[in-house]
Amino acid sequence: MSLTSFRRSWPGVALLAGTIACTVAACGGGTSAAPQATAPTSAANGSGGFPGTFGTVAAVSASSAEVQNTQSGQVTVNWTSSTKFTDEVSGTLADVTTGSCVTATGTSGGTDKVTATSVTITQASSSGCSFGGGFGGGGGGRTRPSGSAQPSGSPRPSGSRPNGANGANGGGGRALGTVSAVAGDTITVQETRNGSTTPVTVTVSSTTTYTRSESATASAVVVGLCVAAQGKADDTGAIAATAITVSKPGANGCQTGFGGGRGRNGGTGGGNGGGNG
Repeated sequence: MSLTSFRRSWPGVALLAGTIACTVAACGGGTSAAPQATAPTSAANGSGGFPGTFGTVAAVSASSAEVQNTQSGQVTVNWTSSTKFTDEVSGTLADVTTGSCVTATGTSGGTDKVTATSVTITQASSSGCSFGGGFGGGGGGRTRPSGSAQPSGSPRPSGSRPNGANGANGGGGRALGTVSAVAGDTITVQETRNGSTTPVTVTVSSTTTYTRSESATASAVVVGLCVAAQGKADDTGAIAATAITVSKPGANGCQTGFGGGRGRNGGTGGGNGGGNG
């Protein structure tokens, strides 16, 4: 290009450059507001819908813990003197007694019959046995902390379960209810469906594993264990826990789900447990 041609084209180049600069600078001095970060919601903390979070304990201080999971990363869980702690430990058939609450998980043995591979045991509260959704935990299943609200999107509590929703008929081999009798390898569970009580026969064997929930303190929260913390998140995403359940990791670490949780002493438990008092 000759010098004369370049000079002739220069105004066009300058105009194009000005147009680009005007676009970048928004041509009026006004700039678009940058999108504001939104604090994580309770349900977004890897909780699968319940208000709180779950995962592996990475660090512990006097009144808080750092909890990690693959969905939400790291979340701070704070507790106070009013926070309820529950520990899931390995149990035995001897822990299954008349009046206790159980979740038996296994295979269906026919109408209102379950052959159990795992049994989770809790003590009834003043209002009896109540069962809710799992919170995630060692190997996949967790007990809902006593006195906690029913998580949104989780299975209906005992007492409002639809027809056919009991473990034997509609859940692939699961029974939830109050123990009315224990005889040898047979447990009779009174399960409530639509306001009516139906006895379900649960058969156990030498390979059935047991998990029981017991009251605990903040000292149960230890690095490397699984926790399910229930409570609302503040603006920073930290959870103010009203209830915390502790369990031992399963073969795949701390997972979510509704079955196959593990007690801290290594026993594999059933999925949903209920309102221990």
